[in-house]
Amino acid sequence: MAEFFKSLKLSVILILIAACILLVLYSYFVADTVVTRITDAQMTKVDGMFMIPTEYRPFVNHDAKYRLKFNSGTIQNDAIKLRGKMVKIKKYGWRVPIFSMYENVVKIEEEK
Repeated sequence: MAEFFKSLKLSVILILIAACILLVLYSYFVADTVVTRITDAQMTKVDGMFMIPTEYRPFVNHDAKYRLKFNSGTIQNDAIKLRGKMVKIKKYGWRVPIFSMYENVVKIEEEK
């Protein structure tokens, strides 16, 4: 009986660890939406990535092969055209200043 509770306890701990890992991966890879105003956008790259500063926070725009995202130039052009306007930005990732990590833009459209 003690052996059963020991293996049950181990199973519960492993399930909790797996759930925590899945939650972290979900929060990084699943895109969410922000409504903000683009303050500036240029067609120059910084460290191989386009930057899109907004009133909310800065974002990066780079191709991500694992997401099949290969349109960073088009998205950057849209950001330049929508400079100063309210936009809806679909993005994923985390903003971690200590590692200079920014959220990556997937889609930009004008907020109506």
